[in-house]
Amino acid sequence: MNIQTADLCDDNKEKKIEVLSAKFKNYGGLKKFSGQIVTVKLDKSNWRLLEMLRDENGEGKIVVVDNSQEFFGVVGDKLMAFAKKNNWQAIILNGYVRDIDETKNIEVGLLAIGTCPLRNFEKTQSQRDIELNFEGVTFNTGDYVYADNDGVIVSKNKLL
Repeated sequence: MNIQTADLCDDNKEKKIEVLSAKFKNYGGLKKFSGQIVTVKLDKSNWRLLEMLRDENGEGKIVVVDNSQEFFGVVGDKLMAFAKKNNWQAIILNGYVRDIDETKNIEVGLLAIGTCPLRNFEKTQSQRDIELNFEGVTFNTGDYVYADNDGVIVSKNKLL
């Protein structure tokens, strides 16, 4: 996949493109990816995300997860294995990940703000397909993400 976010920004300057903060780092094995967004809002617990990655075909999709930066490792090697098995392109998480020595070897993008070995075991509520806003970017189910080593861009329009 030959994604170049800088060129996409230059070639689509008339379209509204948002850029995710550089504080998000890639802890997955896939360094360039693109796809259509599916949003999930979590309240600490990752149960809904686990079920989605395990049970749904994610072909061409990127799940954007807002965990409000709660200090728990939301995604680790098990969820990444589910994501890979079901063809998800990437996970973008406004929160923390764990098992990064393993996740970096799984061919799925995994963007997060940092790592935390602690996990939350309590089952809490979640919402899907709602508008998410974090780090100055708005994410909606159906929008598009393009990512490479330069950064992550979000657009309502398909750019490639």
